[in-house]
Amino acid sequence: MPATLLEWSVPAAILMCAIGLWAARMVGFNTVRWGSALACLGTGYAVMLVPANALSPYKQVVEDAFILGGVILACRALQSRRRAPPSPYIDIAVLLASTAMVIVSVVLFSSAKLETFFVQACCALMIWRATVSFARQVATTSDKVLTAAFLFIALVLTGQCILYIAAPTPVAMDEWRTSVWGTLIQYTGLLGSIVLTFAVFIATSYDAIEKYRQQAHTDALTGLLNRQGLDGLFTTVARSATPTALIMADIDNFKRINDVFGHPFGDMVLARFGGLLRTAAEAGNFAARLGGEEFLVLLPGTSLERAAAVAEEIRANFVAQRWTPHAPNSRFTASMGVTLVQAGEPLAHALKRADDLLYAAKRKGRNCTVAGAALGLSAPVDAGNYL
Repeated sequence: MPATLLEWSVPAAILMCAIGLWAARMVGFNTVRWGSALACLGTGYAVMLVPANALSPYKQVVEDAFILGGVILACRALQSRRRAPPSPYIDIAVLLASTAMVIVSVVLFSSAKLETFFVQACCALMIWRATVSFARQVATTSDKVLTAAFLFIALVLTGQCILYIAAPTPVAMDEWRTSVWGTLIQYTGLLGSIVLTFAVFIATSYDAIEKYRQQAHTDALTGLLNRQGLDGLFTTVARSATPTALIMADIDNFKRINDVFGHPFGDMVLARFGGLLRTAAEAGNFAARLGGEEFLVLLPGTSLERAAAVAEEIRANFVAQRWTPHAPNSRFTASMGVTLVQAGEPLAHALKRADDLLYAAKRKGRNCTVAGAALGLSAPVDAGNYL
């Protein structure tokens, strides 16, 4: 029996979802893989509606391979968000096993019920595998949205498999498509495609918002936080009951570096110094570029002595940098001011004190660290002499 217009609306709607996801790539959304998965799925549902009994079991093998292939592509798109997708060997093995079971169901048993059950079970297996694996490494709101969508689809397919096991007398092959079971399969695919499409659009929107937020809070040259990015951290520090150390750092004679070697080289110096700060700011610490050649490192829960040691390590590593071939005989230095945020103290006061300690280091001859919990209680940390 030829498929009705209503039946054709199912693969048409799935393919429209695929086209929408492909089109979203034009506005910067990373949705091509998702669109390809739904295109594969929609093609399988379209082949399902083609009346070609003479081509059995080839027609069933093709339609089921497209449907399972679409599910596999969607699972791989999900898993690629957190790490490289797993080896494709399991996917290929499941696809081959499904194909073999479809042939057995159609050729030996002439059972659309068995054919459908095996394909649905393989789809459910792949979705459960991807969902459980991905749920262990959920890190963002986008991940949670996609995990919820996959979990919903997995539960629907699992419930449908249970229904098929409990189903009454199998429907004949040529009557399956127009039966309740055939209709259920088609609209399950449509429901899953719509849920997935909405989930992908919501997730990619969250991704875009987070991307732009990070760009707005990040210094483009060094990759460190900028002043705007520090605002939220300052609020957190102000509410914290643990001591927070501040390191104010400034590259010595940076204007001379720009004048002698040029601004591109100066940018390279800033970027490399930022890299040293970023390394020191790992494990719960934060580094920022305040502007020009001035930087700040926040070290929550760190004593003044430990913060001074971190500042000295940064300073020494910067002095040890080599600048071949641009300035092979040059050594550049930095000065550091280190202090603690006192209990109940406005952060502006602590920043002012760190800045004063930094300029105390400049007055002592540069290339040194001056640490103090409060003004009048500071002492320079010996830096050695570098020319």
